[in-house]
Amino acid sequence: MIAMTSKSAAKRAAELRDTLNRANRLYYVEQAPDMSDAEWDAMLRELHSLEAEHPELLTPDSPTQRVGAPPSDGFAEVVHPSPMLSLGNVFDREELEAWHGRVSEYVEVDQFDMNCELKIDGLAIAIHYENGVLVQAATRGDGIRGEDVTANIRTIKSIPLRLADDDVPPALDVRGEVFFPISAFEQFNAERAEQGLQTYVNPRNSASGSLRQLDSAETAERPLEAFIYSISGPGGDTLKTQSGVLDALKRWGFKTNPWSRVVSDLDGVAEAFNTASTDRPDLDYGIDGVVIKVDDLALQARLGTVGRDPRWATAWKFPAEQVTTTLKEIAINVGRTGSLTPYAILDPVFVGGVTVSQATLHNADVIAEKDLRAGDLVIVQRAGDVIPQVVGIAPENKRGADSKPFEMPDRCPACDSAVVPDEEDVVIRCVNGRCPAQAVRLLEHFASRGAMDIEGLGEKLVAVLYRGDFVADVSDIYNLENRLEGLIAIDRMGETSVDNLLKAIDGSKTQSLARLITGLGISHLGSENAELIADHFRSLNALINSSLRANIWRHIPVDDEGHPDLVKSLIGIEGIGPTIAESVRGWMQLYSNLRILRNLEARGVKPPEVEIRDDTNLRFVGLRFVVTGRLESLSRQEAQGRIKELGGAVSSSVSGKTDYVVVGADPGSKYDSAIRLNVPVLEEVQFLKFLDGEVPDVDKSTKNAADEPEDAQKTLLD
Repeated sequence: MIAMTSKSAAKRAAELRDTLNRANRLYYVEQAPDMSDAEWDAMLRELHSLEAEHPELLTPDSPTQRVGAPPSDGFAEVVHPSPMLSLGNVFDREELEAWHGRVSEYVEVDQFDMNCELKIDGLAIAIHYENGVLVQAATRGDGIRGEDVTANIRTIKSIPLRLADDDVPPALDVRGEVFFPISAFEQFNAERAEQGLQTYVNPRNSASGSLRQLDSAETAERPLEAFIYSISGPGGDTLKTQSGVLDALKRWGFKTNPWSRVVSDLDGVAEAFNTASTDRPDLDYGIDGVVIKVDDLALQARLGTVGRDPRWATAWKFPAEQVTTTLKEIAINVGRTGSLTPYAILDPVFVGGVTVSQATLHNADVIAEKDLRAGDLVIVQRAGDVIPQVVGIAPENKRGADSKPFEMPDRCPACDSAVVPDEEDVVIRCVNGRCPAQAVRLLEHFASRGAMDIEGLGEKLVAVLYRGDFVADVSDIYNLENRLEGLIAIDRMGETSVDNLLKAIDGSKTQSLARLITGLGISHLGSENAELIADHFRSLNALINSSLRANIWRHIPVDDEGHPDLVKSLIGIEGIGPTIAESVRGWMQLYSNLRILRNLEARGVKPPEVEIRDDTNLRFVGLRFVVTGRLESLSRQEAQGRIKELGGAVSSSVSGKTDYVVVGADPGSKYDSAIRLNVPVLEEVQFLKFLDGEVPDVDKSTKNAADEPEDAQKTLLD
């Protein structure tokens, strides 16, 4: 047999790739196969041979790359080009109406089309294509950063390696959901049981575990599927609607969920939800509700996000599955802030796809209201299909003569210290700042993914390290490198595990200041507000100095001259209220916390200094606006948002301190007040130009006077 020339081999390889990719799309995406398995196998073998003889012909979109890459040592971190947002939830028609009302009010549109899609119970994924070729895929992670699972995604046959059609954008980011089909999952589990291997609990967990296999050849053995449902970034600039996005995705070769419909009102949404509930048992994939999206992409852009939730979408969740089991005991958990929280220890029961043996009980008031007692037969569900909770007593429950109402303890179960009620938070707290349970919970929190993200430092190891006197507070984590022999001696650790742990600890030293502040566990302070606090202090050194001042001045009355009122300065930050400000000050005033900050710095923790934002574009700093009337190109809320983005302030009423009043149609009394107080008035066109940098030609002393009667002009001039 005469060997192929490089040119002829390249031509034949291209033909095979195109034919096989087309056949793959027809089989796995469109369910319209045009090739037998034998033909497919023969062509794939031929392509394998060509690529082996001519390695330069191997391309990322080759069907041969679906079989898996060499095992990985771990997943690299990927920063998403735009955040992978979470979804807010509604659970009934009333909550849906409230969401719809908020959307209507924000964009000042009474009616808008909505696209209803099934909420797939799988694993969120982001995939990046360049020139139509798959180049990277990542898990959702925390929404900002995910794990690079490109090699594993390539093994999923319904995800195209090369996109079809000529109108594919040069750069394209898509989002979707990876899932394990129910029928395939059942077969997969049956085969594992026959081989004497451990079976998996549910399809969702199995999909997640399969996608995070370090050996992508293992992933390739598992029949995963994926539905793609959105475009992120500029790739969809030419599209107008979410329903149009789904059409484009399908045209480009993606597998989209065929169950979707556009409706114009809430009755249509309710009908779609009821239909989905009826269809649910017959589907070959898990769903836990219906996602409702504003169909108009321009409206989506105007609505934006609040926190990490898009305003333009919500998920109407199905009612949670409920089962009965025995409440064996009501136990107490001590949190990182000393709060005592009761929880239920249950006879293990399978509900919502997992085995549940514990459930939250919130507080003593909830227990009293439901009259829950040890030994009761209770109804259990997974709230939002995530958090197990006790709904109440089962109708068939029977109590013995020894049944007693539950009472909260008057001593901490972890350290036997006194507990006191916290009226503000409606909880009972342990007053012992050295309580071991609080210390362990804080250490866990500090190392968690939402804070310093120290891989390998989980709940069990933290407890072992604390009990073994390796760590007493969070700063001691960064001294573990000096306890090498002791760490290696810990059961199930060993040199490799210790080495990986120390590398993770060392890597966390340069986490952001916001993550560090989050990890400190300051009461009432979540990750979003920690970002605001970080922007205020900008560096760990500034945080230390502020804590030092707080300690020095803590016994001096705030109204004394020269007192650095930390609370007042923090409340000045947009989004920080008095509760958070007081909590931050209280934390800083404890010398033990100042010592922790100093130790963190001394042991090499050095978060990058927060960059000062570019004030050159903050044209409205020092200016105060009032927006009134109906604007055509944007809503009042949008106008106010633009003002704030440019450094300006917004008021709800006109006064002598107001610099400009922006007016639309039917402005009402605020316009009259502006005229009376001689405040410059900007019509919408002037305001839009002002936003773009064109300063309006307005003279405070004469503005609007020419339009007024002579007597009015005299009054204004007087």
